[in-house]
Amino acid sequence: SRLLATVAPDAAAAYAEMELASMAVVALALPPGTELPPSSGVLIGERERRSDGRPFTAKAFTFSARKWAHHGEPGQPVFVRGSVGRFGDTGTLQVSDDELLARVRSDLAELTGVTADPVDSYVQRWGGGLPQYGVGHLDRVARIEKAVAELDGLAVAGAALRGVGVPACVATGTAAARRVVGR
Repeated sequence: SRLLATVAPDAAAAYAEMELASMAVVALALPPGTELPPSSGVLIGERERRSDGRPFTAKAFTFSARKWAHHGEPGQPVFVRGSVGRFGDTGTLQVSDDELLARVRSDLAELTGVTADPVDSYVQRWGGGLPQYGVGHLDRVARIEKAVAELDGLAVAGAALRGVGVPACVATGTAAARRVVGR
């Protein structure tokens, strides 16, 4: 919203009304041949608990080799992506990358039995990077788009508009590019 504050204050105000969650992705490259469950991933409900009663750190796992064939080629690392962070939960992400990695690996082991040591890993954090679509979201989006439409050469795109997934973000980016170049 700060980027639009001087040129499109109505759009900036609508963006500022959106609540945001912080999140992290813990990417694991497991040794080639590591067996994963026969699904594309696991969603973990907020109320789900580990066998010892503690909450899970991860909210989801994506088994990339099962979801996308090009990640499942023989002899290649087996990729797993753990998603961490829920709206209103700020404490989970307030640990070091090493601790977050350890917690996500522990969750993966408990949920799937996969205990292989990763050959590589990466933690990517996005503070305030996950917009929450509350009541009135589409009205806010309409206000943003109306305010920006009045300005030549400016368009908006991204997860705050019509979906947080890659296809939705690409679609808003494509529409924004077409608007800017006049097509």
